[in-house]
Amino acid sequence: MVDERSELAQRRAQLTDLLPKLSEQQADTYRRHSDALARGRAGVKHEAANEMTRLGEAETSAAKAVRDAQRELRDIDVEIARLPRSGLSARLQRGFRGARKR
Repeated sequence: MVDERSELAQRRAQLTDLLPKLSEQQADTYRRHSDALARGRAGVKHEAANEMTRLGEAETSAAKAVRDAQRELRDIDVEIARLPRSGLSARLQRGFRGARKR
């Protein structure tokens, strides 16, 4: 269980480090797509139709990557909370809980 806890903690740290990069990418793709849409509404046809489609898909993909990372972080936190703790403090906590029930 200690190995499982440390693996989850390691994956959580990786996701925590990755999330700002994903958020930055999401903001960048949103800005590019939004700018292209605004130019199109203004009558400036700068991007071709296939490029507009690509920009829209990139924006959607970036947003999905952020949501997936956030969801995985929440799932990891739940899983870590479910795992029993080892060590002296965990044994003391279990002892206190048992003493309160009596």
